Amino acid sequence: MNKKLGIGIIGLGVISEIHIDAITMIDDARITAVCTRDLIKAENTANVLGCKWYTDYRKLADDPDVDVVVLCTPSGSRLPMVEYIAAAGKHIISEKPLEITPERIDGMLKACRENNVFIASIFHKRYHPVYKWIKASIDNGLFGEILTTDIMMKWYREPEYYSNSSWRGTMALDGGGALMNQCVHFIDMVQWFNNGVKSVFARTDRKLHKNIEGEDTAVAVVEYNNHAYGVIEATTCAYPGFSTVITVNGTKGGVICENEDIKELKLMNGAEKNINIPQKDESGEHGGDARTNKKNDSSLHLYQLTEIVRAILEGEQPPVAGSEARHAVEIITSMYESAKTNMPVSISGESK
Repeated sequence: MNKKLGIGIIGLGVISEIHIDAITMIDDARITAVCTRDLIKAENTANVLGCKWYTDYRKLADDPDVDVVVLCTPSGSRLPMVEYIAAAGKHIISEKPLEITPERIDGMLKACRENNVFIASIFHKRYHPVYKWIKASIDNGLFGEILTTDIMMKWYREPEYYSNSSWRGTMALDGGGALMNQCVHFIDMVQWFNNGVKSVFARTDRKLHKNIEGEDTAVAVVEYNNHAYGVIEATTCAYPGFSTVITVNGTKGGVICENEDIKELKLMNGAEKNINIPQKDESGEHGGDARTNKKNDSSLHLYQLTEIVRAILEGEQPPVAGSEARHAVEIITSMYESAKTNMPVSISGESK
């Protein structure tokens, strides 16, 4: 393949730096344009990258040198962008979550189908060797029948994290709080492990960050599609920020994973002694963490973006498909509905 995909990036906030770093390392791609409403930032970034710049995303979408558009904008802003970009015949890569409701995501998927373009969502944590190993171990029956899968995400965000932003914690642009912005990666992870979620029963609240619209604390009981149960806890109030723990337990054993590091593996008859597990230091911890939203490592984004570029060049749907990325959003919005009604909510998992 001699062609390099022309990549346009819309939104130049914190996460765009990770995309820029990763894309510049992909041989089959090049950044051809960037866009943000901040004219000075757009021009300065373009000068560094040697590409074009825009302050109107529609002009970037219409640029013939742009084949694929990366969306690094607030989550709730993306539906109209995708409708325009798809109509311009450009493929789309979006940061998580894809949008803020399943219905808005359905609109995005519809626009992409009608215009015969691909849409993929960044869920880079799926590419971490530890999570890939856990998923493969579940699928090959290492833990037997899965009984429970739990998340405990006790993070901390200073009040300024929300007050210094016009969109964080809002329902219209962030789509929620601790669940939709921070825990979405882990919710995607456990639904991926267990082939989806069947139902949720949740409670949400604002314990510390009283001035935001979304929740800063949530707890939910879930039933997965494989009939396993689980508990999901998420908060951005737990000073000063603690480890994220994911546990998986089955009839033949289980695993405790803390901050992308397998802390404990136990199998029937001591079989864990013969298992080689990936080590944390092979890839480290990625993305925003317990104390900060700063992201210092682009390697997992690089893995996923490299696969996306390859797939698009070969005319294939890239991972993670928009329809797959929809699951985490439907799970979270179902948690919000459950908390509002104080009733369990069933999840269909089907796009329209």
